[in-house]
Amino acid sequence: MRTRKVRRAEAERLPFVPYAVVPLAALGLLLLFAIWPFAFGVVQATAQRTASQALVDADASWARSRVSGQWITLEGRPPSREAADAAVDAVRKARAPALFGSARPVTRIRENFDWSLLGEGAVGPNTDWSFRVADGVLTLDGDMPNTEIRQEVVAAARTKIDPPRVISIQDSLSINNEPVADGFLEVAMRGLNTVSKCDRGVSAFTTNRFSLDCELPGAEAAATRKLALEPIPLGEVGAINVISREAVSSCESSLEELLGDARIEFQSSSAVIGASSAGLLDDVAEAVRACPGSLRIAGYTDSTGLPETNRQLSQARAEAVRNALIARGVPSGRLVATGYGDASPVAPNSTAAGRAQNRRIEIRVIRVSE
Repeated sequence: MRTRKVRRAEAERLPFVPYAVVPLAALGLLLLFAIWPFAFGVVQATAQRTASQALVDADASWARSRVSGQWITLEGRPPSREAADAAVDAVRKARAPALFGSARPVTRIRENFDWSLLGEGAVGPNTDWSFRVADGVLTLDGDMPNTEIRQEVVAAARTKIDPPRVISIQDSLSINNEPVADGFLEVAMRGLNTVSKCDRGVSAFTTNRFSLDCELPGAEAAATRKLALEPIPLGEVGAINVISREAVSSCESSLEELLGDARIEFQSSSAVIGASSAGLLDDVAEAVRACPGSLRIAGYTDSTGLPETNRQLSQARAEAVRNALIARGVPSGRLVATGYGDASPVAPNSTAAGRAQNRRIEIRVIRVSE
């Protein structure tokens, strides 16, 4: 009997590898590539839609917007400098529904206007800036011609720290290396000196025009307005809007009282205002005319139905109220309509009474830093 000898060779084993990680990592990369373009597209589409609606609301049919992410470039041939300022201001203040209320989808605005209708040609280097105060933060944004000017502006801004009005500085200035125009630094200092007096406010220098939107105590309003209106060594003084916080509070209290005791009625699932609301709209128009600044008409629905359908219905109802107030003599440029759908309920949607409370119109003064 023959005996067969067999020798088993031990193969060299590979070290432990968590093989499950490989498909998980691939899946993660796939999701990243899928989600990133979608998220970027949604953000960009929201900014484009909001800017376009803002131009419509501002009666700026001559203007068009070009979007890149959350940056908007405004183009077109303005019929006047005032019209250009109004278009820029409308886009700057425009808000869109967000996960937790509303937010500004446009973070920066560039102007590329054609001034040939005014016979002005080019308006010079694009060295525009805006200084903003809100919630204790003084934000510096825009272009400076060189590093030295930028450093002077930032240093001057730090001297404006005076809690609780200004607690900190956020420097977002960039440098464009343009020639320094005579008087540029003086105008920048005018912007800092005025906006730092505001509880909320924006000072800006755009296409050689200085502007200010400011909310502050009534006792300080006259002095701040006077300072803002003084002649400047470069360009010209544009829109100066200084409103007292007492006037804002009084306005919103009046509107809350009107719209709290009675409701603007609409036909079921429609944006057609019921005839019974004519008297209420007369009272609302009178209260709005006494209010300072611009106002936002916000439409809300209950949670019944699809979210996008609710948003569209709330937008249509807000626009219907806006049109009704315009027909009663309120200037169209002072009113912005926004639909928020079933966001921000004021009562449970589980009961008929709660749903009725959530189907509402609210009108508030647009804060100058929004």
